[in-house]
Amino acid sequence: MKTRNIFFSSLLLIATCSCSLENETFDQLSADNVMTTESDVKAAVTGIYHELRGGGWDRYNCAWGSLLTMQVGCTDECDCNWVWDKQLDFLWTAETTDLSAFYLGMVPAVTKATALLERMRPISISAPVKRRYMAEVRCLRAMWAYDLYDLYGTVPLITDPDIALDPERAQDYMPERPSVEWYVNFIDTELKTAEENLQTASELSASDYGRMTKGIAQMYMLKLYMHEAGQERHYRNNEGKAMMWWSRVDSITNVIINDGEYMLQKDYMSIWSPSNQQNKEVIFPIPNFPQGGLGNCFLAHALPADYVSRNGISLTKWGGFLVPWDFYDTYDPNDKRRNALLATYWNGKKMVDRRTEYTGKPGAIPMKYQENPNTTGQWDASEYVINRYAEVILARAEALNELHGPTQEAKDLVHQIRSRAFDNYEGSKYEKEINDITDRDAFRSHLLKERGWEFCWEGMRRPDLIRHGELISNAHARGKLMAEPKHILYAIPQSVIYENPNLKNNEGF
Repeated sequence: MKTRNIFFSSLLLIATCSCSLENETFDQLSADNVMTTESDVKAAVTGIYHELRGGGWDRYNCAWGSLLTMQVGCTDECDCNWVWDKQLDFLWTAETTDLSAFYLGMVPAVTKATALLERMRPISISAPVKRRYMAEVRCLRAMWAYDLYDLYGTVPLITDPDIALDPERAQDYMPERPSVEWYVNFIDTELKTAEENLQTASELSASDYGRMTKGIAQMYMLKLYMHEAGQERHYRNNEGKAMMWWSRVDSITNVIINDGEYMLQKDYMSIWSPSNQQNKEVIFPIPNFPQGGLGNCFLAHALPADYVSRNGISLTKWGGFLVPWDFYDTYDPNDKRRNALLATYWNGKKMVDRRTEYTGKPGAIPMKYQENPNTTGQWDASEYVINRYAEVILARAEALNELHGPTQEAKDLVHQIRSRAFDNYEGSKYEKEINDITDRDAFRSHLLKERGWEFCWEGMRRPDLIRHGELISNAHARGKLMAEPKHILYAIPQSVIYENPNLKNNEGF
C-alpha cells in the first residue's frame, strides 16, 4: 500500500542523502541544524530511527553482531555454516569484534537521543505533538539502554544533556559503571514517561507505521520485569524481589491484553508473510525496503546455495543460519510451527533432504521470513518482527505460574498458543498434556520448551535460558564445555576499556 512507504521512505532519504544521520551532527547546536518547525522536529526524530539499522547488518538487523544473532548464537536453537565458533562455543573475549558492534553502535545512539531531546525542549510547536515526538525518542533511548543491559550488564550512558551537547565534555566523560538500581530505574521511568504520550498502534497512521507506540513501550517494560525476576532468583539470590518483579509482569501483561490492540494470527506462518504485513500480532516491527542497508537480509543468510525459488524469485543465498537437528527434533511432528524450519527444499531438479543428502553442516533452515517478490539482491521488503503478542500471552502464563502455580488461567493462555500449532486441538492429547500439569516446577519447565518452539530464531532463547538459570547447563549438555557463569553476559569491548580507565569489564573478562 502506498501510504505504508512514507515513514521508511523517509529513512531511505536519511540513509542516502548528504544530510543523513551518519553525517549530520545531532549532538551540537548550530545555525544549520536548529529546529524551529514541526516538520523540522519530525525529520530529526525520524532520523534517530536510523540508529536501529546502522549499516544494515548489525544492530536490529540479522547479521553476526546484531541483537538477533547475539540472542540466539550461544543457544541450542542455533548453528552456523560460517566461523562463528567464538559465540557458538563460548570462546568470546573483550576483543571479539563482532560481539562488540552492538555496544559500539547503541551507546552513542543513546547520547544522540539525549542531545535530541534537549534540542526539542525550547521549540514552540503544538504541545501534544511535541510530547509525542519526545516520547518516541525517550522510548527508543530506553529500549536501547535495556538491550545493552541485557547483553552487557549496566553500561555508562550519557543521559545528561549538558554533556551530550558538548563534544569536548562527552569525549572526556569517563564514568564508572552505574549501579543496577540506577540503571533499571532509569529504563523503567523512561518507558513509563514515554508510554503516557505515545500513540497506540491503532491510532498510528498507516504512513507512520514503524514508529514507537504505547505497545512497544509496554513490551519493553515486560522484558525488563522478566529480566529482573530471573536475575533476582538465579543470580542475586533474592526470591522476594523476584516475586515482586513477577507481580509487575502480571500487571503489565494484563494491561496489554485488556487494551485490545493486539491479537494472535490464526495461521502461524502468516505472521511473517509478505502479503500479511502490519498484522495485529506484531507489536514492534521494523519496516524494510529492498535496498542496501534498509532491507531484510535474513533469507540471504539462511538459504543454501543450491536452493531454487519455485516462485521464480531471484534470491541471494549464503547458506549460513541453521537449526540443529537436536532442537528440531524436540518439536512434535504434528506441530505446525516446525514448518518454519525447512528439512527439505527444492534445488531446481528435486527435493533435497537436509538430513541425508546435504553435505554441509547438518541442520534445518530457519525460514519464518518467506520469499518476497519485492527483493533486490540480498535485500527484501519483509518487515522485521522484533516482538509480537504471543510473547505477552506466554509471559503472563509464566507470571501466573510463579505467583500462584499452574492455574487454569495460566493453562488457558498456553492453550491459546498451542491451539493454532495443532489441528483439532480441543480434546486432543496436546491439550491434555497442559491440563495434566499440577506442579509449578513442571509448568515452568514446559513454558521454557513452549517458548523455544514458539520463538525459534526470534531472539528470545538466550534471555529465556538465562531467566530460567539454564544457559550454562544447557551448553554443557550440548558439549559446549567452555561455557562458564561469566557467559551470561558478553564482554564490554576492550577498546572501550582502554579509553576509560574507570570502567571495569564484566567478571571473568
